[in-house]
Order: sequence, then structure tokens, then C-alpha cells
Amino acid sequence: MPKIYYYSRSDLSYKKVARGKIWGTVVSVVVLSSFITMLSGYLGIDPFGLKALRLDTVSSENASLKARLISLNSKLENFQRDMSVLGRSDNLIRTSVDLPILSSGVRKVSIGGVAMNTDYGIPQNAGNLIATATQRLAMLNREARLQEDSYADVLRKYKSNQRLFRHIPAIEPIRGGIISSPFGMRFHPILRIMLMHEGIDIEAPVGTPVHVSGNGVVTYVGLRGGYGNVVEVDNGFGYRTLYAHLSKFLVKVGQKVKRGQVIALSGDTGLSTGPHLHYGVMKDGVFVNPQDYYFQGQQYESKRLYNILAKK
Repeated sequence: MPKIYYYSRSDLSYKKVARGKIWGTVVSVVVLSSFITMLSGYLGIDPFGLKALRLDTVSSENASLKARLISLNSKLENFQRDMSVLGRSDNLIRTSVDLPILSSGVRKVSIGGVAMNTDYGIPQNAGNLIATATQRLAMLNREARLQEDSYADVLRKYKSNQRLFRHIPAIEPIRGGIISSPFGMRFHPILRIMLMHEGIDIEAPVGTPVHVSGNGVVTYVGLRGGYGNVVEVDNGFGYRTLYAHLSKFLVKVGQKVKRGQVIALSGDTGLSTGPHLHYGVMKDGVFVNPQDYYFQGQQYESKRLYNILAKK
């Protein structure tokens, strides 16, 4: 260890410091510092300013956390508005495929709140921001699941509708035919009494092509009383169609047919006053007015449309 000297003003000379005295001084300083630190802690005194430094650091971190939480809540709020807009669009889509809309009450069903005074070990205002964000996330999660289920319902309904639209008896069985006797009560031209006319009569020369009005399966081909020669088709979805007074059959029982396909030729068989086609539509076993199911517009009466539909 190198020698240490000090200058004595009384003797005006340098004198060597004893080693024992040096170590004693060091130990005294360490002990005194430890004692001061312990006493400060006991009395709550911060002689070195460390507590203030720590508080400044924590305060800065809390301010940063609060700013981030405010930003997060703002983004979640915007997301909630976007989900509301998406919900309105979803209801328009549901209406277009004939599904009931989901009310705002259904979309906003309570999911259980989060207490605003939950102790997260941080200042209360920051804790409230966390609670708000947690609640919004839970609501968005539920709305997203609801939206996903709704889209699945729409897709299933859309596919079902596509099948339904192909099977609905939606075109005239004789292109451009003139209706000589409509659906409803009438005075029967042969029996001379009032009877329910469960279909429509369409004027047509013998041998006119008769088109099936919707996709389906042929369930009957043959003679049926006053109807004469008949073809009956099960169109599915509760629909059945009947074509009577035919002169020639072009299909067999069990055969699948597509809308627009020629299934027979018109005639004058059965109880008839002249060549025509009797066309009937049943829905769930009850005869209904066939004209209620026709597509509207002259374009649907074109020969091209019948050819296109027969190929689909």
C-alpha cells in the first residue's frame, strides 16, 4: 500500500498518515452512511432524493400507460361504430334473401359488465380505462361472433333460395299463349253449372309445345278423367304443376325435368270444347292461381329465354 502524507500547518512540514488511522476513518464513514440510511428509512426521510426520482419515473410511466389506454379505447370505439355500420348492411342482405333482420337489441345483448373500480394495482383513472377497454373488447367479440353466424345463415338461405327459384313454376307453359278461362269460380261450358276452375286454360292449336314451368320430377303421365291426357310434375318446395288435355307425352314418370323443357304437346283430349292447355299449380296440396307465380316482363316470353332455361 502506498504511503499517504498530510501537511501540518503547525509544524510547517509533511507528516505520514498511520495505516490504522486510515482504516478507522473508512470504517467510520461506512458505518455512519449505513446508520443515516437506516434512520432515514425509519423516519421517512429521503436525504439523497432517490424516492423523488423513483416517483418521477413511475409518474412518467403511468402517463405513458394512460395515453396508450386512451388511444386504445378510441380505436375500440371506432371499431364499434364500424361494427354498427356492418350490422345495418347485414340486415339489408338478410332482407334480400328473405331472412328476418337482427334488431339492435339482439346485436347489443348484455354480456356482463366490468366493475369500473376494479383494483389493477394502478391509479383509479387508468384502471377505469382498462375496465372500459375490457368491456368493449368483450362486446366486440360477441358482435363479431354474431356477425359470423349471420353471414353463415345468409349463405345457407341464399343457396336454398337458388334451388327454390329454379323450382318455382315461374314461366308460362305455352309461350305467348292467350288465357281463355282464368283461375276461380266459373260457369262450366259443358256441365252448365258453377264450378271452381282450379287452373287456367290457354288457347293453343293441337301439337303446340308445352314447357314445364319449373324444375322438378315427373310423377304422373297418363289419362285422368275429364283432364284427358295429363303430365304432373313435383317441383319440390311444396309445388306441383299439372298439364292437361295433351295430345302427346314427351317425358316418363320419374324423369327429372328443367324449367323451359318441352314435356308434351297440347291437344284436345278429355272434357274439352276445343284445343287448349289446362294448366294448374298446387302449393302444399292446394290449387292456387298460376298467374301469381309468373315472371313479369315481356323479356320472359321470348323464345330465347325458354331455350336458355331448358339448358340450365
